Amino acid sequence: MNIIEIYEKLICIEKAFLEKNRELSLKFAFDEVKSIRMRIKEGLNPKRQLLLCLFDNREIPLTGVEQPTALNKVEAEAIAISKHLNVFLETE
Repeated sequence: MNIIEIYEKLICIEKAFLEKNRELSLKFAFDEVKSIRMRIKEGLNPKRQLLLCLFDNREIPLTGVEQPTALNKVEAEAIAISKHLNVFLETE
């Protein structure tokens, strides 16, 4: 489960794994964020993914790899996050 928290000028992403004592915590300042990218691949195995793109060309996934959610829900989340961070929204 991904937990994404947006504070005043800091983004915190926490990921807990199935094994004990395995957690990942990432923190980024708003200044490091270049854009939010929507990666949408339709077909037999559809993928709908949101990525946090940083200025150093890293792409941090904001959504998991579970069942694909509805397209309008992914778009609404991407728009809300990009407006809050005041960054561009890219599609792929």
